[in-house]
Amino acid sequence: GNGAARGSASPYDRFWAWTTQARPTWRENGTEAAVIFCVFGITGSSSVAVVRPFLKQTIGLEGSMREGPWSYRILSLVLVSPIYATLLLTFGTVAGRHTFFANMARKIFGRLLPPSLARRVGCGPALKKSPPPPPAA
Repeated sequence: GNGAARGSASPYDRFWAWTTQARPTWRENGTEAAVIFCVFGITGSSSVAVVRPFLKQTIGLEGSMREGPWSYRILSLVLVSPIYATLLLTFGTVAGRHTFFANMARKIFGRLLPPSLARRVGCGPALKKSPPPPPAA
């Protein structure tokens, strides 16, 4: 873009232009792969770190996937997916890969929600720059 246009854009607009810009695929570019793998790693650890205290503080439930109780195992699985998808999108956006991670989050929520709601999931900046996902089989 030209400097005059960039200078007049708000920090918000510049951030969204940066995080939604076209990037090489992670298979083609080592830097992209490294950033994406780091985001997945941070998200996985963070989602567990969020769910465990959430269950303890809200309903007093403590446990582990290995040792139980079953209520802990079930609620952990139910809560981890939406929290994981939300954190994945957040960390991916901050890492400048919003479009890629918005598509990943859409796939995750698409598996959790009924089809009528899943079709409506998505955010404007990513939907404008990416094709719609293929219909579920």
